[in-house]
Amino acid sequence: MEESRTIISTNPGRGYEVLGEVTVSTEKEITEKVFKARQALEGWRNLGVDGRVELLRKGVEIIRGRKEEIAQLVTREMGMPITQSRMDVDLSLDFYNWYLDNASECLSPEICSEDNNNIHRIFYEPLGVAAVIAVWNFPLSNVIWGVHQNLVVGNTIVFKHSKEVILFSRLIEEIMGSCGLPEGVFNQVYGDSKIGDILVRQDINLICFTGSTETGRYLYKIGAEKLIKVILELGGSAPGVVFEDADVDNILESIYYGRFLNCGQVCDGLKRLIVHESKFDEVVEKLKKLLESKK
Repeated sequence: MEESRTIISTNPGRGYEVLGEVTVSTEKEITEKVFKARQALEGWRNLGVDGRVELLRKGVEIIRGRKEEIAQLVTREMGMPITQSRMDVDLSLDFYNWYLDNASECLSPEICSEDNNNIHRIFYEPLGVAAVIAVWNFPLSNVIWGVHQNLVVGNTIVFKHSKEVILFSRLIEEIMGSCGLPEGVFNQVYGDSKIGDILVRQDINLICFTGSTETGRYLYKIGAEKLIKVILELGGSAPGVVFEDADVDNILESIYYGRFLNCGQVCDGLKRLIVHESKFDEVVEKLKKLLESKK
């Protein structure tokens, strides 16, 4: 029997006070959930795009109705400022609705070439069971981007969120359980990188990962060994550029938010600033004053 482990959730803004704890999934539980996802695949595929969209629309209203609860938990558990937590719920719903509203058009067969004798069409079919692993910096958006796109196209899911937002992860499982999805379509596991490693070595057809470049490289190798598709959204090194003719006063706020949005925890956040030498002193002086005013 595997030894039971727990992950403790803390509030980084309140001296890491304990918020709660969640039991880590065992290897046996992970294997069982992958099996359930495999068993549910045919029925989920056969619902068709319209049938899947109809069921998934219930999630929009559930999330909208629990917006404040979601935002407050995100702020307590990972430190996103509350105004941005609320904005992230709204942004996530925008993405969610776009997927649902455009699914039929995006997934319709396409004629890629034709002549007097032949018509060549592309048909979009589900890949199978997707292992989706998300990072903690935008807890809800990363769920929508990783999980719901896969569900719309007909894949079934085994999902693991970051251990840094383990209570939020449990809330997602509760919300998904209220959507009326067929059993096995959405499955969730809990744990750290060791659990993610167990998950991606199961009988899956796709790995979707959002997180660090180091982990992405590791998962890419596993996907290559298994000959399965791997989708990675990793860190970046986004520059800002200030040209000679720039209106410095007009761009300061953009520079500030490019670096400090979500306390700087953004994959494509501003990592470096390249400034024309004629504007350098002005940018440094005014940016310093702006930063001091934000304290």
